[in-house]
Amino acid sequence: MKVKVNNREKIVPVDCTAQMLVEIMGVKENEPIALALGEEVLPKIQWENTVLKEGDKLTIIRATCGG
Repeated sequence: MKVKVNNREKIVPVDCTAQMLVEIMGVKENEPIALALGEEVLPKIQWENTVLKEGDKLTIIRATCGG
């Protein structure tokens, strides 16, 4: 199935959860990120139970240090 991640099309398994997507995208377990589904930030506690649908738009936001 196709979803958009950071405005790029990505093919994922049909039963893909938000947690699975983060892993597919190569995000390390302790990497500080936020995940938005559509226009709403998805709390990390919901990632395992949020099953993605065809055409969903997600944004992965990585925290960075700097000044």
